[in-house]
Order: sequence, then C-alpha cells, then structure tokens
Amino acid sequence: MGETGLYDEDVYAWSEQQAAALRRLAARRDLPDDLDVTHIAEEIEGVGESQLHTARSLIRLILAHAVKCWADPNAPSVRHWAAEIGNWHDGLADRLTPAMRAKIDMAVLWRRAMRQAELDLAAQDRDEARQRVAEGMQEAICPITLDDLCGETVTVENLAGRIEAGVPRDG
Repeated sequence: MGETGLYDEDVYAWSEQQAAALRRLAARRDLPDDLDVTHIAEEIEGVGESQLHTARSLIRLILAHAVKCWADPNAPSVRHWAAEIGNWHDGLADRLTPAMRAKIDMAVLWRRAMRQAELDLAAQDRDEARQRVAEGMQEAICPITLDDLCGETVTVENLAGRIEAGVPRDG
C-alpha cells in the first residue's frame, strides 16, 4: 500500500473528517444501541484537538524563550533557553499539520508568551530584563510568524532579531 492516507498526512484534518462522518452515521436508525457513536466521534475529534493544543503550547514556549533571550541576552540561562527552543522547534515540526495552521492565532500566543516571559524573568530576579519586556512590548504585535517558526533552522539570534525589529519606537 504505497498510498498515504489523510491520517498520515494531517491527523488534525483526519480527526475532524472522521468525527463529522461518525456524527452523520449517528443519525441512522439501524445502528446497534450499544454503539455510542456520538462519544466515539468526540474522542476521535479529541485526538486532533490534543495535537493542536500541543502545537500551540510549543509555539508559546518558543516565543516566550525567544523573548527572554531578546530581553536578557547575557543571562546565564540563555544557552539553556536556546537549547529548549531547538528541542521545541523539532517537536513542533513533528506535530504541526496544514489544517492546524488556520487554527493558530499568533497574536494570542504572543500575548501569552510575553506574560510567561515576564513571569519567568521576575521569578529569576531578572528585573531589568522583565522591565524591558514590559516596556518594549506593550504595543508590539507578534513580530514572528508561524512560517518563521517552521523553517528548517530556527535560531535564537534570528528570533531575537525579529523581536528587536518589532519593538515599537517613539517618534
């Protein structure tokens, strides 16, 4: 069987398709009573939603760490943050499917990442960096696109450069 099915290509799209098919099937009167098609459809849909949730979480984590690297480039943790970005990038590449892309709101993930970066920096007593995030990003829109995160190589330097370019300037 050389043909690849939708499941192998895009598990999120597959789960939506299968859940919709099961819901249509549930309307039939000739199914056995003990076949709980409605809940089976929800469980299959949940597979795709779980994958989407994981992709969103990885994006938020990458963004938050990139913000910390931008805000505090000389922090002792920068190498660790960079390594985590690399690991999460690989995980994102394994999970992100074409159907998920339309379901990812980078603006929402950016706001959550900024909040996480501020909290992490505060917890590490990196007050100057936390202040840089708070002041520099109040009006900023997400300067990093999903395509930026999906490239073959994602580096802290590239992400920090995108963030720096996106910092609103007075005048």
